[in-house]
Amino acid sequence: MAERGPNVVLIISDQQRADTMPGVRAADVSTPHLEWLAAQGTLFRRAYCVTPMCSPARASLLSGLYPHSTGMVSNHQERPISNELHLSPDVRLLADYLQPLDYACAYTGKWHLGTGSDRRGFRDFVTRASDYDVDGPEQNDILRFTERIGVTIGGKQGGHDADPAQFDRRTKIGPSLLPLAYHPSMLDARAAARFIHGMATDERPFCLVYSCHEPHPAFVSPRPFDRMYDPADMPLPETRHDNVGPRLLRNRADWQLRPSHPFDDDDLRAMWAGYYGAVSYVDHLVGVILAALVETDQFDETLFIFTSDHGEMLGSHGLLAKGAVLYEELMNIPLLIRPPGGLAAAHRTDRLVTHVDLVPTILNWCGAPVPGELQGADIGALARGDDEPVHDGIALEYHSSNWGERPAPLRAWRTEDWKYVATDGGDDELYDLRADPLERHNLIGQPAAAAARGQMRAALAAWLEQTGDAWPEVPVSDREVPKQAGGPWGRT
Repeated sequence: MAERGPNVVLIISDQQRADTMPGVRAADVSTPHLEWLAAQGTLFRRAYCVTPMCSPARASLLSGLYPHSTGMVSNHQERPISNELHLSPDVRLLADYLQPLDYACAYTGKWHLGTGSDRRGFRDFVTRASDYDVDGPEQNDILRFTERIGVTIGGKQGGHDADPAQFDRRTKIGPSLLPLAYHPSMLDARAAARFIHGMATDERPFCLVYSCHEPHPAFVSPRPFDRMYDPADMPLPETRHDNVGPRLLRNRADWQLRPSHPFDDDDLRAMWAGYYGAVSYVDHLVGVILAALVETDQFDETLFIFTSDHGEMLGSHGLLAKGAVLYEELMNIPLLIRPPGGLAAAHRTDRLVTHVDLVPTILNWCGAPVPGELQGADIGALARGDDEPVHDGIALEYHSSNWGERPAPLRAWRTEDWKYVATDGGDDELYDLRADPLERHNLIGQPAAAAARGQMRAALAAWLEQTGDAWPEVPVSDREVPKQAGGPWGRT
């Protein structure tokens, strides 16, 4: 009989920057569970999403393929035109590979892949909420729960509503309408814990993915997390007054990304306090799942992974939210891996890794065949404490915020020393990251950087050919979504 593989727990937060993690953040923030995990695992300080938008980032994370290969190049939304983009049934996800090995596969929380109620290979245990993650309201667990307790929710019906009496609509900060015990992210974490408890007497290994909404804006958390930090104590990004980021937006179609200049430093500090409160809430949710593993004596049999789909600008480079830029604040994401049994001491690595590395790594760890078409690499050695590089460089890409909106196609190549961003609008970027880690000085036209520019362009061209990326040609809808009168920050 084949040896039983480890359990796998993958936790995905939403829009969390890498610089919120233990040991790298500037603010004094409480994340005791992540700190406990980091003391026994590997913190990847140069881990990257492959695109800074929810649906395509999640498809890549769960498939081991880049967005141009999955076809999920932008967000699915439940509105005309944007609702036409769906993850193809031909794209295999993590659970599709583990089920043949007799893994029980569960998924709780945000999905956002345009497949309605279908969680693909995750069939043993699921939760469902939000209009974009169900086939109809009768399948929305959160909607049915709030109806039962007499609370009316709106928006996308995910239950992440703010208390309207205390919500600041300008800065998007305030307490949640639902209290902690009834908050959707807590209900999904408790459901994940129930699944873990149920697997304690099951002979099969399991794969559990838990995905919470936080710290995605609006910065709304249940108490006490919404008021956990004093805005006066919040450090601000050094690049917040830079104007290069807003200038880039003039040449790049984008709905979500917007300049932060209308907000003063006090506003930004309040936003950061709300954001960090949501980060501490994420840590609390991690603790709910950790407790279930420890209580059932399954923790040391589990490969535990924490990451986020992408980052958030939050004032860096004079920008808010996410969209048509590939700055570090948006692309560098948390990645913490604790191997089964844990490490004897904390390990930190600055080696480059990406989300598409996770599926091949998990499959190798679980003894599953790794299909040749996967576009990532096994980073298991780094997770176990090694520090040999896995990649000479990594690729990044961007299409548009939501399907049907005018695209702003970007591709980038990032090495340990340089980042090159290629555009179709003549505003390419080149940064010497050793000398300029904040990406403030674009060297694209500098004669002294000609050699680096040529090398980076050649490396990107080789990757495009290797992965079958037809960029700058990109898929587009035959209809265009009308310009929205606003966005997550009320832009017109």
